Amino acid sequence: MPEPKGIPCPKCGEVLWFYRIYQEELMLDREGDPIEIWDIEDEEWDYEEVACPSCGYKPKYRWQETGLGYNIILDA
Repeated sequence: MPEPKGIPCPKCGEVLWFYRIYQEELMLDREGDPIEIWDIEDEEWDYEEVACPSCGYKPKYRWQETGLGYNIILDA
């Protein structure tokens, strides 16, 4: 089996990344210290995208069920 490799950005050649964005209010406790956000990985995310961290390109994508999970398919 070949070694996995990153998918290059068609605009600049850097590797594309998949992001899940969680929107949580940042709050302070009574002493003015930040309250830690716990167990965010168990929360429903608010937004997701595929993007290039270098040039900001955001290709369209879709999910494809494989029977064992899901793949992200980039739309040309």
